[in-house]
Amino acid sequence: MKSEFIPGFIAIALILIIAYTISGGSEMLNKTRVGVTAVIGTDRPAKPELPEFAEKTGRVAEAYIFAAQNQDKVMYLSCYCGCADMQHSDKLISHKSLKDCYIKPDGSYEPHASECKLCNDITLDARDLLMTGSSLKDVRTKIDNEYSGRGIGTNTSLPP
Repeated sequence: MKSEFIPGFIAIALILIIAYTISGGSEMLNKTRVGVTAVIGTDRPAKPELPEFAEKTGRVAEAYIFAAQNQDKVMYLSCYCGCADMQHSDKLISHKSLKDCYIKPDGSYEPHASECKLCNDITLDARDLLMTGSSLKDVRTKIDNEYSGRGIGTNTSLPP
């Protein structure tokens, strides 16, 4: 009786091994992230793959994820950390909005926000306000009122 199950078991095992190999299973085990992770069955945007510097802490990663998924919003928010005219390493950075603290003009990630608590504070406050139903214009006003006294702000366009 047991010998009847052995060929079926072997066939199932072979099918699983082939499927695993074809789907790139060994690569997926060796990587902590593979591309972009979509949340199937929801309206949530895909989670971007982040560079190592953007995962310095969970809070930094949250801010990078929000900024990457909401570039159309953070481009209308000012940053008050002084990045509008700041010497950073060997170059002068001239950010125009909070988006520039996270995303470079070429679409790659900017490392600046990984080391800037104020950038993350502004980003996560904006996220929380937007999640509770505030309009982008209201968020901009609240962010400006809360943070404008902390440093020189970016010259950011107002939201439409």
